[in-house]
Amino acid sequence: MPPTLWLNRLTQARWFGSKGLTVQTLNLQPLDWYVSEGEVWVRSELAEVALAESTETYHLLVGYLPLGSAEAEALVGQVDLPGRGWVDIVDAPYSPQAMSALLQALAKREIAGLTWFDTLPDPASPTEVFTGEQSNTTVKVGEEVLFKIFRKPSKGPNLEAQMLAALAGSPIVPRLIGTLSSPDRGWDLGLFSARIDQAEDGWNFATAARAADRPINDEMNGLGRALRQLHNQLAEVFGTWLVDSQVISHQILARIDKACAELPELQSLSQLLRPNLDLTAVAVPIQRIHGDFHLGQALISPTGWTIIDFEGEPAKTPQERVTPDSVWRDLAGLSRSLDYAWRSAKPSGGVKREWLAEARSAFLAGYLGTQPLQRELLTAYEIDKAIYEFVYEARNRPAWVDIPRQALLEIVLGSN
Repeated sequence: MPPTLWLNRLTQARWFGSKGLTVQTLNLQPLDWYVSEGEVWVRSELAEVALAESTETYHLLVGYLPLGSAEAEALVGQVDLPGRGWVDIVDAPYSPQAMSALLQALAKREIAGLTWFDTLPDPASPTEVFTGEQSNTTVKVGEEVLFKIFRKPSKGPNLEAQMLAALAGSPIVPRLIGTLSSPDRGWDLGLFSARIDQAEDGWNFATAARAADRPINDEMNGLGRALRQLHNQLAEVFGTWLVDSQVISHQILARIDKACAELPELQSLSQLLRPNLDLTAVAVPIQRIHGDFHLGQALISPTGWTIIDFEGEPAKTPQERVTPDSVWRDLAGLSRSLDYAWRSAKPSGGVKREWLAEARSAFLAGYLGTQPLQRELLTAYEIDKAIYEFVYEARNRPAWVDIPRQALLEIVLGSN
């Protein structure tokens, strides 16, 4: 298939990580067919994208349908496919025809790289793509199963599949049902997990409450307790270590220097922030953590909170995502997310900062219990996260860049 047919759809996708950069070449590596008989054929294809200074790999789940039969939302183009003739090419998650054919093939259990741990989804189930995701594509299969398609895979085991398997039986994470890998298992391409019934995305819950000027203190306290439980379970499974706080400081400063090189606007602001990163020399416990914790990574339901999406920050390397870190990174991530909710959904009654302060305090109280707040570490990780947000927004949503900018300015003012 001509790679250029995918170029526009790929670079415009929310999960494409190098928006604004010029793609020099795009090469496709087709994997073995999942379905290669009947009217609908489906396979995974790895798209190797060459940029000026790097190469990235993306996962395309591709369907080939009879000419003129593709759903408009899924259609990529047409091609003369060997063995088939002219066909429509579709982005399979958005094509109910392609997804139906794929599910029927997976139910036969004969596909290399496929592993089932629990009851399979009904292949006759209707499918629906969740909107708004940044890093992957998730398809609801019936009412009880989710199929997450990893869009930017890395060589070796996928972190989320690994984490869900390690936390099997925990009530605060989804149940792992199955995994899909390349035939040689060199690439993890997706996973199936249980859907949480009557669940609402934490971001939607918080922004709706903010718009209505409704406190969410009880819910945030519960989320803090759920995160503490998660950290305790991860520490038990993977272990804990100690690192000097100066190491953490140097790592954050290195990331800031890299961000400043990309966005010169950050230069003067970063100089004012550096005193906050001169951390007191102490031994800091580190462990496996969530790594990209924010309101959108938690679901609230009648049974409480469920924590999801364990792949870490998309901009980090696979090695960085599995490297142990302080639990304060996750706490800072949620703190920053509440700031986003507060600033992006202002109620008609005007700005009331108490909503944000109370929600943050309730979350920290739920997490810490009787343990002391380590404000110095929390602020350092909030700076780190806000710098990451600044770069992300400048690349992807320039209209939102003022949110992390204001947060960084407030840290500077608060430290003076």
